[in-house]
Formats: sequence, structure tokens, C-alpha cells
Amino acid sequence: MLNSLHVVYHNVNHSPQHTHYILEQCAAMNVDVVCLQEPWYGPLRPIPSASPTGPAERTRDNMLYGTQLHPAWTLVENCKDARVVCHVNRRLANAVISVDSTVKHRDCMLLLVRLRPEHDPTVILNLYNDVNNAAVRYLADISETLPPIDVMGGDYNTHAQLWDPTYPADSQARVGEVLDLHATLGMRLLSPPGVQTHFPHREGLRSTVIDLVWVPNDRDEALYRISVKPEERGLSDHAVIHVRIPTGEWSFQGAPTIAPESEAEASFIAAISASVLASFPELPHLNTAEELQEATDRLFNCITDAWNRNASPRTICNKSRLWWDGSCSEARDNLLRARARLAVARAQRPDLVQAARAAVHTAYNQLKSAIRKRRRQHMDERIRYVAEQQR
Repeated sequence: MLNSLHVVYHNVNHSPQHTHYILEQCAAMNVDVVCLQEPWYGPLRPIPSASPTGPAERTRDNMLYGTQLHPAWTLVENCKDARVVCHVNRRLANAVISVDSTVKHRDCMLLLVRLRPEHDPTVILNLYNDVNNAAVRYLADISETLPPIDVMGGDYNTHAQLWDPTYPADSQARVGEVLDLHATLGMRLLSPPGVQTHFPHREGLRSTVIDLVWVPNDRDEALYRISVKPEERGLSDHAVIHVRIPTGEWSFQGAPTIAPESEAEASFIAAISASVLASFPELPHLNTAEELQEATDRLFNCITDAWNRNASPRTICNKSRLWWDGSCSEARDNLLRARARLAVARAQRPDLVQAARAAVHTAYNQLKSAIRKRRRQHMDERIRYVAEQQR
């Protein structure tokens, strides 16, 4: 079981190449949430003229407009051309990810990550503060409506003695607005003072501290860990900031489940039958409320015991797919066996290579067919579920 969340804050300087580099790097480090400032937005790919995309997602030359995507991450954004976005690792497939609608501004967003159904969501605020203090002023105006925040950070573009003792501070008014906001929200500075986070590309300019992270001031400092990594910044002039924040216990494993038409399902049904026969050698008397309750409790215990003995949790990874089932696994295994036979034929029986290649081709087509069929079935099941049970 885990009890913390790994969050990264970083300004990517509107670079799609660097964004891809950072997402690749963070995926390799098993980061849970990446909060980016100044993401790139632009044309991604051509789209048909009849595609039902919104006007904000289409350019005049029929190109899909948006920001960087990555197969290991789920993009979460407030709006197009936002100056902050978040990427949530697909390993958190069991978590419920949402955006708090209280914050409606292109320079800040409030990400909610509910790691377990019984937990309160972990609240992460991502912020880009421009020269006009727009994000800070906006948050100050709505501070009374904000939920308790677990961590907030980003590019503040503000110099102050509190976090950069050796650099001349900005105006008292600008610094005061930043400090007043965090005092109102009950947040304290987690960033280590004097550790530079901004390294200008232009020669002759000093390194400064403008990327900051704040956490609730009523929680133990030992629960948090922060590290500033300028060596990971790549093409950007901002350091990568890693933060670990405390959460309740959670796991990447999904809830215990039994696959349909599996041996575990047959064993589950058989266990229920045997347990019910043992618990009810004769038909129970159901003449009173007490007798009915006792019989119901015994029946529930039979089912629960059979479930606990046969169900197993699912492990979620970047390649997990909700529609994958036993038919897909069987077709994949057949393809792997056919490829293994082809390798043996190449090494030992050249006369059988052509037949082995044909077998690989057939197994490959069968795998594609199984995947297409199972995905269609899964979508039909989801549509029926939404139509019939989520009214």
C-alpha cells in the first residue's frame, strides 16, 4: 500500500519537444501527476471537415488544435490556450480524476484526485502567475469558495526575500499580494529558500527563485518531501520540482474481481452452492422478521466467503485496457507461439519457414479480429450500463 503522491511542477516554455521529453522522463520515474506551466498549443493533425469538434479545437485549415499528448498520461486541462495543464499517470486508472469548476481561469486549475472511493480527493493547484499578478489576484477574489488545498505551486514570476534572499525583491504590493493569498488559504512555503529554479537562457542574467510550492501550514513538515532538480530541465530554463505529498493508503491494484466465464467464476458458483447447502440443510422458517434477517445474514455470509476465496485484485499498468479479456489473451498467446515456431524453423528447418510465416500472419489477423470484436462488445456493454443504470 502507498501513502503519498508524487507530483512534479515544471515550466516547459511552450516547447512540444521538451514537453514530450519531460513526460517521457516522468513516466520512467513513476511520477503520478505532472503540473506544467506555459504548455505548447498548436495544430496537432488534420481532421475531416465533418468531424464534430468544437470551434476552439479546429483551425481554419481543418487541423485539430490542442496541446501535447502522451500514451502514458491522461491530459487534464481547463480550456484551450490555457497556461497551465496537468498530466495524470495512467497507472492511476482506479483513481477518479476531475477538475474543480470553482477555478475558471487560464492561468490556474484545481485538480482533484480521489485515490479510493472512501477517501476525500487530493486537491492539487497548478498556477502560472504573469507580470500582472493575474492568477494571484483571481485566486484571492475566490479564496472563500476554494476547498482545502493539499499542495499548490507553479511559476510565480515573483522575487522576494523570503524565498530568494540574495536577489532584489519586487514591489511590496506584488509580494504582499502573493503572501496575503497564501496566508488566507492557510498555506506555508515548502520550497527551500535560496535554491535557484530559473536559469535564464540569456547570458549575463542571474539565476533566481520564481518557481514555488506551498502546502497546508497545519500539517507536519516531516510528511512532505521536495527536491529541486535543475539538471532535469532539458531545453527549459526552469528546474523540475518534485514533491511528495501525504495521502491516505491506496494501491495501484483494482478492486477484487472475477473474470466472466473463467475457472474462478465456476469455482465461485460451486462454492456458493456448497456453502448454501451446508448452511441450510432444511428450508428455513421465515415467519418473523428475526428469522428472515437471520436467513439473509447466513446467505450473505455464504456469498461473501465464496467471493473472498475466488476473487483477486487487478493490477493496473500503462498498458491495461478495460476491454481486454480471455479471448484476447488466448489470441495473443497463439501469436507468440507462432512467432516462436517461426524462429525455430529459421534456425533448424528452412523448408518450413514459409508455412511458419503463414501461421504467424494468420495468428496476427486472428488477434486483430479478437481485439476488434471485444472492443465492440465492451462499448455495447458500457452504452447499456449508462442507458439502464446511470439514469
